[in-house]
Amino acid sequence: MRPLILAAALFAPFAVHAQSLRPQVDAWRKAHERQILDEAFALLAIPNVASNQDDIAKNVVFLTEAFAKRGVALTPLRAPTGGSPALFGEIKAPGATRTVVFYAHYDGQPVAGGGWDADPFTPKLSRYQNSAPTADVPLPAPGDAVDPEVRIRARSASDDKGPIVAMLAALDAMKALKQVPSVNIKFFLEGEEEAGSNHLGELLRTHKDKLQSDAWLFFDGPVHVSGRPQLVLGVRGVMGAEITLYGANRALHSGHYGNWAPNPAVAVANLVASLRDNNGRIKLPGFYRDVPVMTAADRALARALSATDDSVRKSLGLAHTELANAPLGERIMQPALNIRGIRTGNVGAGASNAVPTSATVSIDFRLVPDQKPARIRAMLEQHLTALGYAIVRDPNAASTSGNRSRLAYVSYDSGYTAVRVPSVLPGVQAVKRLMSRSYGQEPFIMPILGGSLPLFHFVEQLGATVITVPTVNADNSQHAPNENLRVRNLWDGIGVMTELMVGLGREWAPRLQ
Repeated sequence: MRPLILAAALFAPFAVHAQSLRPQVDAWRKAHERQILDEAFALLAIPNVASNQDDIAKNVVFLTEAFAKRGVALTPLRAPTGGSPALFGEIKAPGATRTVVFYAHYDGQPVAGGGWDADPFTPKLSRYQNSAPTADVPLPAPGDAVDPEVRIRARSASDDKGPIVAMLAALDAMKALKQVPSVNIKFFLEGEEEAGSNHLGELLRTHKDKLQSDAWLFFDGPVHVSGRPQLVLGVRGVMGAEITLYGANRALHSGHYGNWAPNPAVAVANLVASLRDNNGRIKLPGFYRDVPVMTAADRALARALSATDDSVRKSLGLAHTELANAPLGERIMQPALNIRGIRTGNVGAGASNAVPTSATVSIDFRLVPDQKPARIRAMLEQHLTALGYAIVRDPNAASTSGNRSRLAYVSYDSGYTAVRVPSVLPGVQAVKRLMSRSYGQEPFIMPILGGSLPLFHFVEQLGATVITVPTVNADNSQHAPNENLRVRNLWDGIGVMTELMVGLGREWAPRLQ
């Protein structure tokens, strides 16, 4: 399908802007708040659990029609082996020498398990206190404003349909203000991010020619916990593992056999103690060989991000945190080993005086650039071997073994690598300047996000430069009951996206033709 070409008939020629478009965007938005909220509510009312293909199809129809109203034709991109489609659209800007992809995802997390104050797919405006809704608020009358501190409560309000609504409104604002983009814009709306992006690498490889660009702007994730905007330049990688250790082939009386029969719960406790210390340092031999030394510049950025550490500790009921209250910003720039859970025997009313037959520990490693999941797996297995365990892949191996207490059944998830772009790149600096212009303050620069996203697909398949521009509130309860989007953050998203569409080509030195 041919891309839309924005010509003079649709938009007036643009002039160089030394000042922010934000006041004009805000003035337009104030007159159209009800229309923006109506469209947001209509999109949020469509269930979008990633595993339900019927609902995914309904979202595809809605989004295709919504972008078509703005003159942008969306087409579904699929991987040859299946999966939900990504939606792709394109705007060609006359004279533009740069191409930027705007990314968001339209699928969402499940809502099973309760905890919601109302139907997750019946959006409401609500007041919130301590991340919980306290009272509903009516939609404003057409032409009236809504209190920007109220929140839209619905599944995917913040993760990640809110940014899609902001994209649509930014296109409307640009047209109303007679502005045109100074970059070619491609839209990529992923449909299985919350299902693990299992087909994403194949999809990107299949449609590589369509998706070439100078940068990808990811509109996903929250602003800084302080409420200040932040620009995120990377994500940590991740690798999960589960290890099961064994005792006797039946539960044994702890009086008759305790201190004689090997106790797998004790074995797992000792294993955990051998993997990390109380300050989070990972004890696997050679683990830090691939970890880059933190530069003075990175340390300064990390410490700036940690200005709110004391209040965060207080809100969590923690008098102190690991490594003598080391700054959180620094800690998330280092690799980490988390104990997700330990399962063995029973406690409380279910406890019995017995030696359990097995114990399982579930762990996840958070990785930084240059660390590879395959090497982490090899180090973990070398460590287990050095402790005297024989590694098995068959979960039933222990049932036929004559030496159960020396077996370690190990399984992994696929894992993926970290991604990071340098803060000195001209494109990064251009985005930073436009964010500052829109928000009226400089964003924090987060060198690497503590969490993990499969951004490596975009780097490996496309060689992409990936820059994340979060817009939603930090206390949005994403993936949890009563997920929400503060209305002010939606307005901020509209403002910054309009600024980026109109200004990025001029702020970013043009590519020579």
